[in-house]
Amino acid sequence: MTTTLRPRPKPSSNGSSPPTRFDIEPPNHGSARSKWSEITVGLLVVALFALVGTWFHSSTSDREPVIAVRNPIERGQQITAGDLMVVDVASEQAINALPSDQSGQVLGRSALVDLAPGTLVSSDLFAEQALIADGDGVVGLALDPGEYPTLTLAPGDRVRIVETPKGTDATTEVVLVADAEVIDVTPIGVQNQLFVSVSMAATEADAVVAAASQDRVRLVQVAGS
Repeated sequence: MTTTLRPRPKPSSNGSSPPTRFDIEPPNHGSARSKWSEITVGLLVVALFALVGTWFHSSTSDREPVIAVRNPIERGQQITAGDLMVVDVASEQAINALPSDQSGQVLGRSALVDLAPGTLVSSDLFAEQALIADGDGVVGLALDPGEYPTLTLAPGDRVRIVETPKGTDATTEVVLVADAEVIDVTPIGVQNQLFVSVSMAATEADAVVAAASQDRVRLVQVAGS
């Protein structure tokens, strides 16, 4: 803080030089306040640019290229390269999605559910495309725990397909297919559900589909697996 002293002359009655007096002027605080305001504004501008830079860096660097659905895909449709595209998503969104260089894991497979454009692709959305022999039929079954014999069920296993009773309509299960072959097993959901593709005679497939539509199908593993 600076104090300015200014001499102020005073007339003398005897003609001698008047004594020197000083007026004390208060310091000018306006200039100091102005400088502090400029410094504060400057610091705020620097902080703002730092925040913008940090946000821009994180938004551009923490992204990964993954595979997504390009065109609408219907359940059971076989996947081709034209059905897929590569998109950049935030790292936390890419946890279950297939990386852009792993499209081969789903090409040629069949969709387990309808998929809308933009859906991120993961391998559990698809099942192996079945090779169907003449006179055979393949049925896909979405099964809950208790409707399949074991979590280790695998392609090549032999199973019996039975229809469970509906209410009080019957007291025993009905065998729909005595010997069928499991050709693909894919986990679905998060509660140990399985999507099981089973090959059987074409004449038996319709009855299995009808029972499956009412959630009345159960698999029993048999010898030969």
